Amino acid sequence: MYKSFIEKKPVGMDAKSSLPYELCQKYVENIALVTDEEIKSAVSILYRAGLVVEPSGTAAFAAVTNNKIPDINGKNVVVILSGGNIDKDECIFQTNAKNERP
Repeated sequence: MYKSFIEKKPVGMDAKSSLPYELCQKYVENIALVTDEEIKSAVSILYRAGLVVEPSGTAAFAAVTNNKIPDINGKNVVVILSGGNIDKDECIFQTNAKNERP
């Protein structure tokens, strides 16, 4: 999706419909890329705060906490955290700096 967004056209895969691309072009202002490590860190931060959120559901939070969203300093920001498809052991694994299984 990122490449399609940048090139302003659907790319890279056969698709029966271009609806997802068209919706993104209409409603998405920008796309921020986050690394796996930034997502793992987000899972860890949220878990320590008492929230169990699966890695894909922390991407927006990871983008905000890693300063990948421009011009938000001093503004009220809302981040949607979604997906609880992760168990406690996996959260502990993500939180463990050495990534050792419990």
